[in-house]
Amino acid sequence: SFFSGDLFDSNFDTTGLEAIYPNGKQVRVGCNVGYRGFFKLICKEGQWDSRGKPCEPRTCGHPGDAQFADFHLENGDDFVFGSQVVFTCHKGYQMVSRKSYRRCMADGWDGDHICSCPVINVDNNVQVIGDPDESTYGNVVRFTCKSSTEILYGSAEMYCDENGEWRGNVPKCKEVKCTVPIIEHGFVRGKIQEYKEHEILPFGCDARYKSIDVRSSKCTKRGITAEWSPTPACECKLPPPLEGTNYEPTSNNVFIPGDTVRVICGNKHWISNLWDTSAEATCKEIGDWTLRPVCQEVTCSNRRPPHVNYWTVKWGQQIKMDDTVTYSCQWGYKKTDGATNASCTRNGWVPNIFCQGKLCKPLHIDNAQITHNEKNIYRLDEHVRYTCRNDAQRDFIVTCEERGWTGIKNCSECQTADEPHGIVAGPYNDTLYYSCKIGYKLSTKGWWVEAKCTDGVWSGFKGCIANTMCGNVPEIPNGRVTPCEKSKDAQITCEDGYHAQVTSLTCHDGKWLSEGVSPETFCKLTAVSCNPPRKVDNALIVDSYQKEYLSDSTVTYQCRDKYIILDHEDTIQCKEGQWEEKNIMCTPYCDKLKDESINFTADKERYMDGDVIEYQCVLYGIEGNATCNNTEWNKSEDCKGKEKCNVTGLPPGKEKMNIGHKLRFYCDHQFAIDGSTEIECLQTGEWNAAFPLCTEKCRVTGFSDSVHLKTYEEGNQLRKGQKLSFYCRYRGDYLRGKAEVECLASGQWSHSYPTCGDPSDCEMPPPIADGDTTHSLLNKYRHGDWVQYSCQNFYIMEGYPYKRCINGEWDGQMTCLKPCTVDRAAMNSHNISFRYKQDNKIYSPHNDHITFVCTRGKTQVGTLEMRQRCVDGVMQLPTCQ
Repeated sequence: SFFSGDLFDSNFDTTGLEAIYPNGKQVRVGCNVGYRGFFKLICKEGQWDSRGKPCEPRTCGHPGDAQFADFHLENGDDFVFGSQVVFTCHKGYQMVSRKSYRRCMADGWDGDHICSCPVINVDNNVQVIGDPDESTYGNVVRFTCKSSTEILYGSAEMYCDENGEWRGNVPKCKEVKCTVPIIEHGFVRGKIQEYKEHEILPFGCDARYKSIDVRSSKCTKRGITAEWSPTPACECKLPPPLEGTNYEPTSNNVFIPGDTVRVICGNKHWISNLWDTSAEATCKEIGDWTLRPVCQEVTCSNRRPPHVNYWTVKWGQQIKMDDTVTYSCQWGYKKTDGATNASCTRNGWVPNIFCQGKLCKPLHIDNAQITHNEKNIYRLDEHVRYTCRNDAQRDFIVTCEERGWTGIKNCSECQTADEPHGIVAGPYNDTLYYSCKIGYKLSTKGWWVEAKCTDGVWSGFKGCIANTMCGNVPEIPNGRVTPCEKSKDAQITCEDGYHAQVTSLTCHDGKWLSEGVSPETFCKLTAVSCNPPRKVDNALIVDSYQKEYLSDSTVTYQCRDKYIILDHEDTIQCKEGQWEEKNIMCTPYCDKLKDESINFTADKERYMDGDVIEYQCVLYGIEGNATCNNTEWNKSEDCKGKEKCNVTGLPPGKEKMNIGHKLRFYCDHQFAIDGSTEIECLQTGEWNAAFPLCTEKCRVTGFSDSVHLKTYEEGNQLRKGQKLSFYCRYRGDYLRGKAEVECLASGQWSHSYPTCGDPSDCEMPPPIADGDTTHSLLNKYRHGDWVQYSCQNFYIMEGYPYKRCINGEWDGQMTCLKPCTVDRAAMNSHNISFRYKQDNKIYSPHNDHITFVCTRGKTQVGTLEMRQRCVDGVMQLPTCQ
C-alpha cells in the first residue's frame, strides 16, 4: 500500500524494505543516487505516518565562472542533480572545449570544475551544520557540540575560499572545565586548579570584605565558553549606580562598618520589594550590607501568557513598567473584560489574565450516553459524541458554542423495535411507524400504524399477521365481540336494551363473515333511547359520553370552579326518549376577600355576582368598596401593605423582619466573615445584601528564606479569597511553584508555597501537528537549551521555529499551516478551471494564490472573487452558472 499511496516518492531508494512491518515500527527511507533527504515512516494502526522531508535533488553549487564566457541554466530550475548549464563565449572568442555544457551529477559538475574544498573530518561528538563532504567556493559549515555537557574549542564556523581551502581550524568538543580565578581581596581554598561543570568554587574573602553574591560560584557553560557564575568577587562598596538609582550621601563610594547610605530609586525602579522606592542600607562588620543597595527596574514577564495566540513581544525582550503590548487570543478564548491591550505595571500585567475561555458543562441527555470525549468541562468548539442506550446504531455529535450546546437529539426510552414481517420507520420523538411486508397485513385496520413509547414499552402495534388470518374482531356499537379460543368463530353479546341480529362471526380467508349484516347493526335497540343531553354554559357532565342513553338513565351536571347551581337541581332523567325539562344554570360567585392591606367586615364566606362590600386601607385609612364581578373582586382603591423580609439560615426566631430592620453579623475568632457585616430590610421586602458566611482563616507561616512576599503584614491571618504573591529574593534565582496562592474557605492555601533556586530541567519537547524536530530528541534538556522544529513538505511554519527550555517549561509557539488541494471534481461542480497552467498542481502552500475562470458558456455568480488565497488548508471556490 505504501508504493501506491500518497507518501511514495519515485526518488526513494526502496531496496531493503520489508514487505510487512509491525505497529509502531519506525522505518527510515533512503534516497536514490543524486538525491538527499530525511524521511521517516511510522506504522500506526495499519497506516503509514511520515516525518521529515522527502527526497530532493542534491545541489552542485555554483558551476564556476569561465574566463571570456557566460552561461545560462538550460535544464532545471536550480543548480541541482539533473540540471545542465550551457556556456557561450564572448564576442571574439571561440569554444576550445569539446562540450559547451556541464551537467550536475551525483558527485558534482562533470567536465572542468571550480575549486572545491576537501572533506572535513570531525570527532563523533561534534555536530556539523552544513555539508562537509561537497563544499565549493563560498560554502559555510558550522559546528556545535552534540552534548550539552561539552564545549567547543576552535572555530565555530569555516568557509571554503576561492583557492579551495577551508578558512578556520577544525574544532573539537571537550568537557566543560573552569580554571581557578584570581580574586581581589579574596582567596581560593585547596590546591585544585581545574573544576568540572556544576562544581562549586570554594573561596573566601579577606577581613571586612564579603562576596558580592550570596550564591555559590558554579562552573557554568555560557554559549561557547565556560565561566564561573556568579563571578567570584569580594567587596564592601556601593555597586555602580544603575539608571534610576541615587545615593545619599553622594560623596562616598567606599564605607567602613557602621556607615549608612540611603538608596533612592526612580519612579520605575524598586528596592527591597516592588513597592518600595527608597531604603537605608548599613555596612556590617563582615563587609556586607544590611540590604542590597541596588535599585532594580520594574519589569514584567516576557513569557507568553496561556491561551494567547499572538502578542507584540519578541524573544528575549525586556518588558518595562508602563510598556503596552497588543495581543490576540487563541480560538475558543476572548480578551478578559474586553481589554484592547495589556500594560506592565508595578503589580504585574494588567489584565492579569489575558484570555478567558467559553466553558460548557457536561450535557445530560435522557436515554443517551457519551461514547467519545467525556470530560468534566468543555471549551468552545469542542465536540462530544452520544449514542442512544436502546439503539447502538443511533448516535450524534453535540458542539459547545457561545450560546451553549448545539446538535442535541432525542433518544427513545424503548428498546429498538423489531418486526420480522414488517417495515419499521423511526423512532421520531418517541414515535414509530409500521407497515407489513407482502403476504402480511396489520391485525388492525389500515395499511400502516403508529406506535408510541410509553413507560419503556411500544404501545399501539400488535404485529403483522398472514393475509389468510383474521385480525382483531370488529368493534360494534352497544355490544361486544368475543373470539372463541379453539375455533375460528366469535360470539356477539349485546348490552341491555338491545338484541343481537347475528349471534356469531366466522373467520374465512382473512375476513370475518357476518351473514351480510353490517357490524353497526349487529345490536338493535329494543327500547326507546335519548340523544345526548343539552349543553349548559360553564358546566360539564360527570358521566362518560354516549351516543344514546337508555330510558330511565340519568346524568349529573357540575359547574366549573367559582360557579354554582343555586337551586341544587343538577340531575336529569331520560323518560321515553326525552330528557326532563329543568332550568339548570351555573351562576358565578366570589370567595371571601383575602387582603392584609385592608380592613372590612365579612358576614359570609361566599358572595354572588354583583355583591358589594365596604373597606378601609390599613395604611393611611383610605376608604373604598369592592364589587364581585365574574368571580373576581374589583376594588375602587388600591392599598399598600407593609412589606417584610424573610430571615433564612439563622437560629430560630422571627420568620420575617419589618422594613428598616437591620441585622449585624459576627464570626468566632478563628473564622473570617465572607460578605457584608450588616444588612437592612428594604421597602421592596428584600435584603440589601446576601447573608454572609463564616470561613476559616489561612495562616502565613513556614515559607522559604529564598522567596520574598510582595504584600504581607506579619501576624495577620488572611481571609477567603485573599492572595499571597511571591518573587525570588536574589537575582538569577528562578521561582519553583506557583507565584500566587489563594486562601480557600477551608482555611488552606490553594497551592504549596514556592521556593527559589537554580532553574529546572525540561522533559522531552512537545510534538507539533504536521511537523517534527530537526534532530533526534533527548530524554532531558537543561535550562536555556534550544530545539528546532520543521514542517512537512508543502506546510508553512507560522512563528519562530525554535522552542527554548525555560525553568522546566518549553517556551515558543509555532504552527504548521496546511496546504490546499483543489481537485478536478470540486472545480467541475463549480463550473470553473485554472486560468494559468502553473496553478494546475497537487498542493498549494498557505498564502498561495490561484486564479480561476469560468468554463465555456458559464458566467460568474456570487460575491467570491475569481482569485482566491489558500488559508491554512482552506481555499474557497467561486461559482459559475
